[in-house]
Amino acid sequence: MRKLLTISLLALYLNSYTEVHELFRLPILFEHFTEHKQLVSDLTFWDFLVMHYKTDVNHDSTDDQLPFKVPGHSFTALSIALPAQKINLSETPLTVAIKHLFDYKESYFGSSLDSIFQPPRS
Repeated sequence: MRKLLTISLLALYLNSYTEVHELFRLPILFEHFTEHKQLVSDLTFWDFLVMHYKTDVNHDSTDDQLPFKVPGHSFTALSIALPAQKINLSETPLTVAIKHLFDYKESYFGSSLDSIFQPPRS
């Protein structure tokens, strides 16, 4: 009884939250392939798949019924709750060494524009 319940719950989950339900449409795929095979005798199964899944063009009304042709609208959000990490805060004295470096050398560039760039005189 427990095994039957496990299998049925697994089947229910796979059918509801994954794209496994698309596998139930496989007979439609093979039936549609035989229809195309009757129209074009040298059509391979690979050419059929490329024709129907490589392009977004529908050749007839049954193309949207093929498996994995129309994306499903199922959404599964998996979340994991992790325990909070313990954070230890310890107060340590802050030691900072400040060095003042002052390296200023005055240089003079003689130019005819020196008189323009002077502070205002009173």
